[in-house]
Amino acid sequence: MTLDMKLKAEQANQLLQSKAFKEATERVRNQQIQVFLSSGQQDCEMREKSHAIVLALSAIEHELATAIADYEMLNRKKSKSKEIAP
Repeated sequence: MTLDMKLKAEQANQLLQSKAFKEATERVRNQQIQVFLSSGQQDCEMREKSHAIVLALSAIEHELATAIADYEMLNRKKSKSKEIAP
């Protein structure tokens, strides 16, 4: 489990630090915000779709950050248990 978590955390970190990933998510987010802001009063469906896309981007970024945090917490827990062990 730890090796799998480590690999997932490393991959998530690489992705979150990737210039291409950052630029792509920022571009999509900004496009959807523009769609949302420029929508007409009757464009409820368009606003809902834009909102859903922005939320999905945030959920993806959160999932990646969580993978990193989970692995870091596991490492801290292991370090503390080694310090406590006689």
